[in-house]
Amino acid sequence: MIRRLGFDMFEACAFKNVILGEQEMLSTTTPALRRVLNAAVAQFARHGYEGASLAGIAAYAGIRKASLYSHIKNKDALFLAVFEDALKIESQFAHECFEHSNTGLPGQYYCESLLARYADSEHFRFLLRTSYIPPESLFHELQEGYETYMQQLLADFTAALRRHVGEAFSDQDALTLGHAYMGMVDSLHVALIYIGPSRFEARLNALERLMGDSIARLVGERHD
Repeated sequence: MIRRLGFDMFEACAFKNVILGEQEMLSTTTPALRRVLNAAVAQFARHGYEGASLAGIAAYAGIRKASLYSHIKNKDALFLAVFEDALKIESQFAHECFEHSNTGLPGQYYCESLLARYADSEHFRFLLRTSYIPPESLFHELQEGYETYMQQLLADFTAALRRHVGEAFSDQDALTLGHAYMGMVDSLHVALIYIGPSRFEARLNALERLMGDSIARLVGERHD
């Protein structure tokens, strides 16, 4: 079985020291730091790493640029802090989607929530843009964090699949379908960035049909 990955893996990445003071974590952010992070995610989501400036982020947060340095070391540190924030928020959102409904296909509710989530959540838009178009200087840290996020999705899907089919599938069946589901999620994430809503819906419907047919076929084979 695939072990469910927790947020402790994030602490193994390079994110832990992004805020001044090694013991200060995002879970204990001050109101002032939260304003900075909220301003930063809005600017980075819209303009990317290169297009966003510390001066613009400070102005958006309603503070002077010099005041930013009482909260963060530099632009890279702020970017990684926002990335950690986005990972935690979006991982929690995804996990709740998998826990939300026992009807339909495993993972269906998450996939069908993506379009609205992309429209409503700056953290999700930032996470996808950053993961698919990362700044070169932070490539390793960002890819490691995004892979952790995707591994949690895989674990959540596997757990949902087990609830859906019971013990009808072997571990290998579950792993195979899990990788197929991750390919589906990858395709939908790319579609959110590069194509419009109508084409996203068409892709979603086609992929859901393929996944449903695959699960039904495997269930039938195991019951024969």
